[in-house]
Amino acid sequence: MSTLPIEVTRVTADVVVIGGGGAASRAALSARQAGADVRLVAKAPLRIGGSSVHGASEIMSMGAAGFGDRRDSPAIHYEDTMRAGEGFIDPALVRVLAEDAPDRIRDLIALGVPFDRAPDGEDYRLIRSDFGSFARALGVSGKTGRAVVEALSDELVRRGVAVDAPVMLVDLIRNSDGSVAGALAYAPERRMLIHYEAPSVVLGTGGMHGAFERQVSTPEMTGDGQAICFRHGAELVNLEFHQFGPALIHPYVQLFSKSCFVLHPRITNGLGEEFLPRYVPVGVPLEEVYDEKVFPFTTENVSRYIDVAIAREINEGRGTPNGCVNFSFAHVSAERIEATIPNTARWMRERGLDVRKGLFEVGIAFQCMNGGVRMVNAGAESTIPGLFVIGELAGGVRGPDRPGGNSLAEGQVFGHRAGTAAADRAARERNRGGGLLQLATDRVASVMGRPVADHELAVLVEKVRSAMQRHCLVEKSESGLRRALATVRDVRDALDVGCGATPDTLSTVLSVRNLALASELVLRACLHRHETRSAHYRVDFPETDDSRFKHSLVLRREGEDGVAIREHAYADMASTLSAV
Repeated sequence: MSTLPIEVTRVTADVVVIGGGGAASRAALSARQAGADVRLVAKAPLRIGGSSVHGASEIMSMGAAGFGDRRDSPAIHYEDTMRAGEGFIDPALVRVLAEDAPDRIRDLIALGVPFDRAPDGEDYRLIRSDFGSFARALGVSGKTGRAVVEALSDELVRRGVAVDAPVMLVDLIRNSDGSVAGALAYAPERRMLIHYEAPSVVLGTGGMHGAFERQVSTPEMTGDGQAICFRHGAELVNLEFHQFGPALIHPYVQLFSKSCFVLHPRITNGLGEEFLPRYVPVGVPLEEVYDEKVFPFTTENVSRYIDVAIAREINEGRGTPNGCVNFSFAHVSAERIEATIPNTARWMRERGLDVRKGLFEVGIAFQCMNGGVRMVNAGAESTIPGLFVIGELAGGVRGPDRPGGNSLAEGQVFGHRAGTAAADRAARERNRGGGLLQLATDRVASVMGRPVADHELAVLVEKVRSAMQRHCLVEKSESGLRRALATVRDVRDALDVGCGATPDTLSTVLSVRNLALASELVLRACLHRHETRSAHYRVDFPETDDSRFKHSLVLRREGEDGVAIREHAYADMASTLSAV
């Protein structure tokens, strides 16, 4: 037994929700509405961290049938989603998503979310997203996630949900039978470990934006949930599929959606050269490449040449000093800009910028993980009993592609279901013990008992980010992925051998450790998929291979430090899923 140099305090609750974004806020509110005593624990202050708050684009929205075209329906929403991800997503969960999304929209409307209205002021302004048969997505001036989080957080605080932030998840606490009994977290401002004793834990810790040099959210998302769940034996699915594409990097970060590309911006490298024509094959019109551009990157149409060209110019040293390329809209009329990208134009004006003046530095930025910890039922439970996973952390309803608007819908649908299921489980399991806390505190003590390393943690982080940015975004290959994997393994070894933590550095050390492990899992999944499919572009396997790879890959811990990968055909599993 190791001795901890810091205090451990105990907090009891029925349900602990970890995360501060849209999905976690929805889960906390729903659990409270179901009568549970709820604690919300967030790594960043409420309304500050996470993809929901910071994500924005011309068409950021939440998809749900029933608010526009009468020909649309949850059944068609289901079919659109299955068509985009068939073979890689769970049909039973997708049906839940499509059928529940309209009610979750109505919840948000009741909470005051001001979804955009059509010019007549009566109907909602609807967006037809990629892979959608009809316009069904509702937005709030391109910053829908922020509006959702603000409404939910106001309501959960009003209903008495206690919020602890900034507090970082350290570990899960489990009973001797393997079920969840709570969580261990660290409050850096108080230099204190907190033992949350609860029979239900909901994780909504988000993605792993911090693994990449360029990303459109906040870097505190370091794959904590993915790494911790993996260490505890949970299954993770579809990790090789993630979303990324061109984004404004300087003077501020902003995703560039299709709307920006239909304006045909002039794109130049750091040498002033218009390089895109060099990458487009003879016979393919440059106009078509621009007009087909979607976000995120996909190999399914000719717009892929834009992302490939930008990434290669930067990686081969022909970018700007900031590692970007330049976009100019100077040739586009002010009237067309206002008609096509009104949100982008407004956001720039708010920052003292004019879309039609100057050069804007653009790079390839990570946006979202499509894979995550596998949900096994409609209550968003993981393969660990009592552990519910939601939002970007969760896997099962996002495959190689997904309709736009589904991400926010997933967070609300499964956040609500997880919160309700967690409250129900807590009512049944309320009298159980506090779990095996000593195992978790011993693991922390072992990290704090080592000598503090001489090297800077920031150097290790930059090694991971540089390797992932270069080798795990647009163009992937066996050699590049293995170079990145070797880098990540070196970082893990450095942390395991010589990187001790103090109360001041514990959060950082644990974050970097999680970042390295989560990155390794993604790299291993990418290495295993010997084909090109949607955003997973293997230059050494440029063709899609349905005969060998039209199925998901599930990763699970094997032994002390191994990774087992198995094939998983969701279509064969639909009948085994239990509804909650």
